[in-house]
Amino acid sequence: MSIFRALLLLLLLVGSQAFAATLSERTYKRLTTIHELMGESKYKEALKRLDELLPRVRKHKYEYATIMQTYGFAYAAQDKYKQAIEAFNEALKTEALPDRVQLSMRYNLAQLYAAVPDWKAAARAYEQWLVATEKPSADSYAFGATIYAQLKQYGKAIPKIKKAISLGKKPRENWYQLLLSMLYQKKQYSEAAQVLETMVAFWPDKKQYWKQLSGVYFTLKKNRKSLAVLELSRKQGFLESERDLMNLVNMYLLQGIPYKAAKILEKEMNAGRIERTGKNLQKLGEAWMRAKETDEALQELQAAAQVQKKGVLYLRLAQLYTDKENWNKVIELANQALSAGGLKNPGDAWLLKGMALYETGKKQGAIAAFGKAMKYNKSKRQASQWLTHVKAEGS
Repeated sequence: MSIFRALLLLLLLVGSQAFAATLSERTYKRLTTIHELMGESKYKEALKRLDELLPRVRKHKYEYATIMQTYGFAYAAQDKYKQAIEAFNEALKTEALPDRVQLSMRYNLAQLYAAVPDWKAAARAYEQWLVATEKPSADSYAFGATIYAQLKQYGKAIPKIKKAISLGKKPRENWYQLLLSMLYQKKQYSEAAQVLETMVAFWPDKKQYWKQLSGVYFTLKKNRKSLAVLELSRKQGFLESERDLMNLVNMYLLQGIPYKAAKILEKEMNAGRIERTGKNLQKLGEAWMRAKETDEALQELQAAAQVQKKGVLYLRLAQLYTDKENWNKVIELANQALSAGGLKNPGDAWLLKGMALYETGKKQGAIAAFGKAMKYNKSKRQASQWLTHVKAEGS
């Protein structure tokens, strides 16, 4: 961890002066040499010198604590965190070092426990440091939040990361990310939306935040806001995958804006960003159908039907041709729908066929078709009415 090498550098810069007044001259000189070795990353030699010095200082609490602290920094600089923890704890146990030094070492301990990782021990060391320090920094609050987030103690972590954010001189993206992830964990979506609103303001080029904001709005049933954010994302070029673009199309359909859905789907198909599959062609045709754009709906549904050969598509085409009063086409498509099968209510196809046969003067055929439609509960009533009408007219 680079943090411990930075702390080691600080020790080397100020340590000699601090120790000079309290260490024996002999210990001071040897420790200065050890610091110089550590400054040159000669840790093996430094540790050897510390081992030689240690028996000479055991009876002197302050010197012993200082040596153990130096052991701790030497081990930490080599990423030997368990040995560093043992050394720092041994130094703290003496209670011989100045309060300021001990306080700093407790924070170092919390960092070491986090590096192992032992998050429970890190939390204990952190709290011991926090209760004694006067003005915790923004970074220290963020560190505490990280510890409690790892322990899944979000009730403790969230206030700390909020404090870090409030104290920070400039917005730190990773702090906002941590806060957001914990709000998701606690299902606090309203607050997550507020955080994401801030994040898209600070980092407007990060497309994932726009997508997340839209998703949170959707979870909160704020569908109009969700759609607005998605549309803004599209205009900024953030919706690149077919999945994202189809999500936008579906949102427009969900909000009852089929014309816009169809226009986007058509544009993205032409651009090659959405594949022209039977399923997508069907969706495009249905969107045009809901938008009352009959000619466009016919074109896309016919293309979809050629690919999928699905009864429901032939049925929808028959319904559209009914609106255009092209009765021969209705008969043809109703037959195709029945032949393809898979209809939830085949009676609908028989009804359309009966109506078309009646309109073309083929009353006996119409009566037979309506008779077929009578067999299905959902179409029975209409079929009965048509039968009554056709038979009455025939008499």
